[in-house]
Amino acid sequence: MDRAVVSFGTAARGAGSAVLVDRSCGRCSTCRSGAGLWCSAPVDHGRVVGPDLPAAAAERLRTAVLAAAALLEAPAARTTLVVTEPGSPTAVLADRLVDGFVLATPCLTDDAVRAQVAGREPSGRAAVVVAGADVRSAVRAVRRGGHVCVPPVSPVSPTAGPSRPSVTELVQREVTLLAPRQVTDVVDRLAAPDWGAAIAVA
Repeated sequence: MDRAVVSFGTAARGAGSAVLVDRSCGRCSTCRSGAGLWCSAPVDHGRVVGPDLPAAAAERLRTAVLAAAALLEAPAARTTLVVTEPGSPTAVLADRLVDGFVLATPCLTDDAVRAQVAGREPSGRAAVVVAGADVRSAVRAVRRGGHVCVPPVSPVSPTAGPSRPSVTELVQREVTLLAPRQVTDVVDRLAAPDWGAAIAVA
């Protein structure tokens, strides 16, 4: 389990299947403040959220839920960019949970992506970007005064470490970084067809 997000993980359930588990205690000051994802006293056996999953897909779906939880912290936006492969579980959940235009792309500098955003946004930049590992590129891609959602990096995705923007870049561009606070809002809004669509592409 990702040490940075101690209250939300996966658990094996039978041969070849797994579940997502919310281990927040619900009683500590962090949980009471609405940030159960960062619970300071996670329980050993938490609440199962969502359906049974193929074990091979559980971590990708966990990552998708965390990205969606970060996205739900942002204000409503006409255009949202999600740094992920189109058709990934993260893209599917973002599309189902967000009103407005959601564009998934692995590359924020792609000319076709820029053209799509420019056709919808007067500034030519999205109001909300869900970052991948390169948070600095997301900060540069979002409009001035926009929001960049920063989900925790998956422990099974080896990277050299995320690229972080400087404080100066954030201040100059008036960008707000948002991290997920809890997964409850995501889980409560997902119906069986939503889970099915995400599982199908995981």
